[in-house]
Amino acid sequence: MASYFLDTSAIVKRYVPEQGQSLITTLCDPTQDHQLYISQAALVEVVAAICRRVHDRSITVSDRDRLIDAFRSDSQKAYSIQVVTTTIYTSAGNLCRSHRLRAYDAVQLACALRLRDKALLRQGPAPIFVCADNNLTTIATVEGLSVENPNNYP
Repeated sequence: MASYFLDTSAIVKRYVPEQGQSLITTLCDPTQDHQLYISQAALVEVVAAICRRVHDRSITVSDRDRLIDAFRSDSQKAYSIQVVTTTIYTSAGNLCRSHRLRAYDAVQLACALRLRDKALLRQGPAPIFVCADNNLTTIATVEGLSVENPNNYP
């Protein structure tokens, strides 16, 4: 059993066929007994990413609705949702001072870093940051997180 923080670019791969889907499917397999964390911000970002697929005509409206329902169901059962607090927003803003980050990427990273800090206080294993964005994984590494990029897998 391991602990993983999945950012939106990783979560979407569970629902939409993309390179790296096999890694995400394995991580999310309940028999693996992994602890999976997501940011509260992902509740919006994942839905938006799935909706963009309709606009790109890569999925149908009925596919969109089915995938969103599956994600929302999994959000209640499979993921521990990290609440985005004022402290997280402040940390995210501070990350933007040091790194070139989009706002939601900064929020995702701030959530993962807070989760890591809590784990270290409990003397537990730090979560692995799972992300398919090369820039964000580079910054996460600089910030001291272990990272896994699903795009490195078939």
